[in-house]
Amino acid sequence: MKKAMAVIFMLAAAASLHAVEEGKPEISRYKCVDMKGETLWESTVTITPVSGEKDNFNLTEEGKGRYYGFDGITSRKSEMRYMENKEVLIPIIMKETVFSGSGKPVLETTQKFYPDRKKVECTVKDLAKGEEKSKTLKYEGDIINGKIMDDYIERFLAAGEKRRTVYLLSDDDFYRVTLRVVAKEQVTVNGKTREAYKIAVDPEIGIFNPVKVFITKNYEWYSCEPPYEWLKFKGLESSLDSEIVEMVPVGN
Repeated sequence: MKKAMAVIFMLAAAASLHAVEEGKPEISRYKCVDMKGETLWESTVTITPVSGEKDNFNLTEEGKGRYYGFDGITSRKSEMRYMENKEVLIPIIMKETVFSGSGKPVLETTQKFYPDRKKVECTVKDLAKGEEKSKTLKYEGDIINGKIMDDYIERFLAAGEKRRTVYLLSDDDFYRVTLRVVAKEQVTVNGKTREAYKIAVDPEIGIFNPVKVFITKNYEWYSCEPPYEWLKFKGLESSLDSEIVEMVPVGN
C-alpha cells in the first residue's frame, strides 16, 4: 500500500507551458523543504519544443538531495515527451533514472503511453538488486503523471472548472484522483504575496477504506490570474510514512 499510494503524494512541480508555446525553452527550479524550512532537495526543469514535431515537447528534470526512501544524497534525471495544444494534453513517454551519491544508476523507471488504445506500459528496474518488473495498465478518460500535472491543473482552471478527476500515474501503478478548488487564499512564496486557488488532491480509494482516514491532506496552490501559475505544494513527500513537506519555486 505504501508504494501504491506514492502516486498521490509525489507531485513534481513542472514548469508551465505558456513561454514554450512561443517557441522558447522554459527553465524553472523548485525545492522541497521540511516543516523546519530545511531544504531536502532541489530540481531544475527544462521544457523545449521538439524540432519538426508540431505541439510536441521534451521535458527534462534534474534533481539532487535527500529524497525520501533513499540513503544519503542521491540524484535523478527524468526525460519526458508529450503533446500539448489548446485541445489536448497527451503524455507519450517518460524515463527516469535515480543515481547513488557516487553517480551509479540504482533505479530506472519507464512509462510508454498508447492514448489511442487507452493503455500505458510501465517498467521498473532495480539496478542495485538486478530485478525488473513490468505492468500494463488500462484506463478511461485522462491520464497524467507528476511531470505534467501542473499543466493539467492550469488547463482546468483556465476552463473555469472547480473539480476534475484524472488518472495519476507513478512508477508502475496509478489511482484516480479528484482535483478540487476548495478556497481562495493569500499565499506568500519567496517574499511575494499573491491570491491563489487552493486545490485539494483527493485519491479515490473508497469512502469506507480505513487507510483514507489517516491520509494527510495534500494541497496545491495556483495563482488566481492567468496563466494560473503553480505556487506551492504541501503534503506528504511520497508514501504514507514519509514526512510532510512543502515544494515551492526557486527564484520566482
